[in-house]
Amino acid sequence: MRVLFVSSEIYPFAKTGGLADVSYSLPKALSQVGVQVSTVMPLYKCVNTEKHRIKPTGESVEVEIGAGKFTFELYRCGNQVTHYFLKNDRLFGREFLYGTPYGDYPDNDVRFGSFCWAVAQLVKRGSLRCDVIHTNDWQAALIPVLAKEKLKLPVKTLQTIHNIAYQGIFPKEAIERLSLGWELFHMEALEFWGKVNFLKGGIVFGDAVNTVSPTYAKEITTPEFGYGLDGVLRKYSYKLFGILNGIDYDVWNPETDPHLYVNYTEASVKRKEENKELFLEETGLKGKEKPLFVFIGRFAKQKGVDLILRASARLAQMPANFAILGFGDEAYNEAFQKLNELENFFVKVAFDEPLSRKMYGSADFLLMPSLYEPCGLNQMIAMRYGTLVVARKTGGLADTVVDISEPGGYGILFEPFTPEAFTEAVERGVKLYWNSRERFYSLRRAVMELDFSWNASALKYTRLYENLLEGKLN
Repeated sequence: MRVLFVSSEIYPFAKTGGLADVSYSLPKALSQVGVQVSTVMPLYKCVNTEKHRIKPTGESVEVEIGAGKFTFELYRCGNQVTHYFLKNDRLFGREFLYGTPYGDYPDNDVRFGSFCWAVAQLVKRGSLRCDVIHTNDWQAALIPVLAKEKLKLPVKTLQTIHNIAYQGIFPKEAIERLSLGWELFHMEALEFWGKVNFLKGGIVFGDAVNTVSPTYAKEITTPEFGYGLDGVLRKYSYKLFGILNGIDYDVWNPETDPHLYVNYTEASVKRKEENKELFLEETGLKGKEKPLFVFIGRFAKQKGVDLILRASARLAQMPANFAILGFGDEAYNEAFQKLNELENFFVKVAFDEPLSRKMYGSADFLLMPSLYEPCGLNQMIAMRYGTLVVARKTGGLADTVVDISEPGGYGILFEPFTPEAFTEAVERGVKLYWNSRERFYSLRRAVMELDFSWNASALKYTRLYENLLEGKLN
């Protein structure tokens, strides 16, 4: 079984978020269970071709659409998993992947639409051989449309939704710019409130659709979480599945992580305290006896950062320290920067992976007060590093964190999206740390023993691919 995994970003070549991590670790896990998998992504300016030994194959493909003629050169690297790249400097030789800090690139429909055309044409030609094309998010979602309606490819397609809030919505003129044909501009195809919706195309024309946790698969069929596509997803619910993401235990391993101050295992988890002391020393926070809460992520409404900001005055009075690492819209950046004025807060407004790993290795608790969370990887990484999770009960967080009030529970959950409910959850963490230290350390060991690797999920994807090829979805 040959699978072509199409993503707009793949670690370690290019990364803006969790999509890149999944697009690296899932194909790796699939190859380990016997799937012949290859990946393909745009060759951005930021990709270090020398470091990753990315070489031209000598092949190219020409995409001629309404917006113009674009030639893509095919590059490749890799062994266990073959990674392909499509190079067109006019479209992808830019400083950023999707847009500048001031907004998206206005021609993203042409950039990713022509990328989809190039991939589909290479599959038709036989240069990219596969039985299943696994497309990810809106940037690749035109491929199922092209496969079924334009090029009649003899393959099956699976469209994965990593975050339904991002759909790739463009003016209706994109139909002409991408030579899709006006016959596809209607409510049962690409049309969405008078515009073109890439992700809708992947949902409608994909042979199957999945998202990244079972709970999120249910949530996105509701008006509250569906972002306008809930009706479409209810219509196609027979081909909608939820498969939980995992993390790569080779990449996320406190025993070998080179960025930690001190490495440790489940057996030597007490050394986590040494990491905490050195982190406090580096950041200027006082009080190694206090619990350390951390937040790592985008400063975006989705991540619940408004709750942190609104609760900050109360958090500042708690016998605890708070470390925050993230970056987002300028208004959020400025608001979080001001929290550095609070004695028990350390804030760094940046994307800093080495520091984030130090935080996972040093923290007692991770904060994830998300408004919604399709799956979430941070909570799995945190628990791998022996850090308990304080999270809102939504999406993948509901599937991976069990509240300590439940039998076998190992985290702290809250439901109402209010600063009061969030503050109460943090207070529960503070009380657990100060009043039940023995239980706290027991839970720390317990979360390190949980299995959030890709092993089980890779087998579920394999079965889904097999069912697609056999023509039976169940």
